[in-house]
Amino acid sequence: MLNSLRLQNIALFGNLEIDFEKGFTVFTGQTGSGKSIFIDTLNALLVNKKTSLDNRLIAKGSDFSAIEGVFSVLQKTKDWLINQEFDVDDELVVTREWRLKENKYKSRFRINGVLVNRDQISELRSLLFDFTLQGDTYILNDSLHQLNLLDSLGATKIQESITKVKEDWKKWHDSNVRLEQAIDKISDSKKEFEEMQYIYQDLDQLGLEDPNEQIKLETDQNRLSNLLRLKEGVKSLLVRLNESLDEYPSILDHSNFCINELKNLSQIDSSLEPIFDSFYRITNDLNDLIYQINDYEKTLDIDPSLLNDLQVRLSTLKFYQKKYKKNLLELIGYKNELINCLTFQDNANNINELSSFEKKQRIIRDNSNKDLSNIRKSISLQLEDKLIVSLKKLGIPNVRFKVVFEECEPTINGIDKVNFMFSANPGLPLAPLAETASGGEKSRVLLAIKAIFSTFEQANLLIFDEIDSGVSGSVSSYVANLLCELSNHRQVFCVTHQPLIAAFADNHFAFKKRVIAGSTKSIVINLKEIADRQRELALLAGGEIVEANAYAASLLEHKAA
Repeated sequence: MLNSLRLQNIALFGNLEIDFEKGFTVFTGQTGSGKSIFIDTLNALLVNKKTSLDNRLIAKGSDFSAIEGVFSVLQKTKDWLINQEFDVDDELVVTREWRLKENKYKSRFRINGVLVNRDQISELRSLLFDFTLQGDTYILNDSLHQLNLLDSLGATKIQESITKVKEDWKKWHDSNVRLEQAIDKISDSKKEFEEMQYIYQDLDQLGLEDPNEQIKLETDQNRLSNLLRLKEGVKSLLVRLNESLDEYPSILDHSNFCINELKNLSQIDSSLEPIFDSFYRITNDLNDLIYQINDYEKTLDIDPSLLNDLQVRLSTLKFYQKKYKKNLLELIGYKNELINCLTFQDNANNINELSSFEKKQRIIRDNSNKDLSNIRKSISLQLEDKLIVSLKKLGIPNVRFKVVFEECEPTINGIDKVNFMFSANPGLPLAPLAETASGGEKSRVLLAIKAIFSTFEQANLLIFDEIDSGVSGSVSSYVANLLCELSNHRQVFCVTHQPLIAAFADNHFAFKKRVIAGSTKSIVINLKEIADRQRELALLAGGEIVEANAYAASLLEHKAA
């Protein structure tokens, strides 16, 4: 329920504050008095996602404009606010403001003072407002909208079925996507598979395991290339260290002599014993060194032809690195990646498993769709009966109405495509509502549908802009009664030119144009006194003043009775 509306620097109104009550509220006034702009302000406060943002409501010359609505918070709105992590109170304040910056107006929205985006505002709109504007009968041409209307009649039973259809459709869709991906992978990548297989075999025959192999090979190549020099050098070392010449004793000979001499001397002077021990260790280390050099010398006994093999291997490694533009470590990683890809390809036989699972999910999906379709068809019969009764009272005595079902490809909404079929005249066949009904007939169908669905939908504010256009007499009386009935479940706003309908309202606001300081302004008057309402109804009725006043008085008496 909308409790109050505050406008600041809004075109035609300037600054305005209005408080609203529950029940049925009408807005009347001459053409051009501001009724449509007033409806536009409500439309702009909670703008639809599909509606383009514009600045036409801003008062000329204003640097700042704003629209603020204060709403009572119902449970569904409270749940949404909690889900969006807003603070929840008994009242909800929604604000839209425009600021002039760098010669351009910037618009933004707030919920309880917190900045929000347009998607959030659009979601909140459906919880707070239900607009039926002039020309809105186009929504009756939309098959999906017709289906949603039908579903909203089913209450808990159909909602459970709809939820199951959505869940089963999603499970089937996921399984189908996995199956198609597996099929596409095999079908589209046959050439890629063959190429990967060739590369893997190419790399596999290289026998590449060690990322440091090239470094080791280059070390060995350098060694083999200098094999003669190494042998000569080692031989020279061993001669000097170990092998005595006739006139030149070896280092080891000198060392052994020193050991024996120090041993004899330390027996004479014990203070030489530490020196003897140290020299003894050095001699042992020298012996170890000679053994190591001897071992190394044995490794130099290599077939010189190995150098050629080694150089061939080095050349091959360099060729592969250049061929695939990867170093040895990257080539090893690439080979492992290929193994994984080829393994996936080889395991493509799991398509049978995926196909079996998809078929199972499709059967579950189809059964859920059939159950939902049967429920919808049962509900459609109730809708047909109720609409025909209501439309006859709305001045279409020969009306025929039928919900026609057409099976379509399964979607998240099921398998049903519906079309509202309509005929207003005897002898004419049923045809789609969009093609056969006149504008006035569509308006009455829409009003009848709103009346039927009002008790099933969330109790948001219903806003009608001249929904009674083109009706008169007893039909106007029934429209008024319908609007009153709607207001038992919802807060109802209605812009009307019909005095009979205005007389049925619980609350009445009149729009008047005034010229103030050379500018045209629209003022909104809350008509609380019977005399004020009678005067306004008489203006709507027109004709002779005395007769119009008498007619207005009779309408109010009838309302009071």
